[in-house]
Amino acid sequence: MDRISNLSDDLLLKIVSSLPTKDVVVTMLLSKRWKFLWMMVPKLRFDDEFELEPSYYGRFLKYVDKSMVLNRAQVLETVKFNVGPCCSSEDIATWIRIGMVRNMRELEISHCEGYFREHRSIKLPKSLYTYEKLEVLKLASTVVLNVPIDVCFPSLKSLHLVCVEYKTKKSHRRLLSGCPVLEELVLDKSYNSFHVRSFYVEIPTLQSLSILDTSGELYGDFTFVVNAPALKYFNFVDFYGDLCLRDNMPEVVDVNIKVIYRNPKKLLGPLKSVKRLSLCLSPSTTVRNQNQTYVFL
Repeated sequence: MDRISNLSDDLLLKIVSSLPTKDVVVTMLLSKRWKFLWMMVPKLRFDDEFELEPSYYGRFLKYVDKSMVLNRAQVLETVKFNVGPCCSSEDIATWIRIGMVRNMRELEISHCEGYFREHRSIKLPKSLYTYEKLEVLKLASTVVLNVPIDVCFPSLKSLHLVCVEYKTKKSHRRLLSGCPVLEELVLDKSYNSFHVRSFYVEIPTLQSLSILDTSGELYGDFTFVVNAPALKYFNFVDFYGDLCLRDNMPEVVDVNIKVIYRNPKKLLGPLKSVKRLSLCLSPSTTVRNQNQTYVFL
């Protein structure tokens, strides 16, 4: 322990930042050197362990409030919440606002409902949609996107939307249009009843796109329209959704596509610069391209 305590504050903070926040707080009991160090940790990870007992969640709520208010890091690099059915939109909104005051750069929220409780989704505070310093946003499960007209994420480079809900049919297009420097986008509609039937990805700066449906269930006709001329990596796995690639994608080099598609030649047309291609189509599909013939079985 003495050898660890002799390390610099910066190195100690890097070490403890990999731990859950509840374990980081406990380090204050080690010695005087550690008493206030936990307050400077730039990465916070909170997990209520999907607890259904309200009294337990009450203690968790106070613990998160205190941890975030007492944090003194100049920049909160990462704030992650993995919460269950007792968590409310008001709780999340309070923590997000504190994170914004602490110059939060990455926000991750995963919210899962209990099977025997009334469905209650998490709604994000309107102020988040115009937060200028956010660089990474990852949302999963029962998080509702009610995107305002004035949405603007001028610094957002990475966006993950995993099984989220969209308040209106225009929510996704409005959100993506408010991300002028977005480079990475992950979409997963597994186990979620999409209210939109066409999802448009039209982002000039996008370099990596992953679209997944791992549920193996049919939610009706669904079409993804992709127009991303700067795209370099593309992963599409959805046997029930249609895919429309617009225009040429001269930068794309790595593609993985698993889809039932009747016109693969049309699908491969915009992917002329591909160097690594993994393609899974319907049985006995033949593709002719100039002097070469590809047969996919």
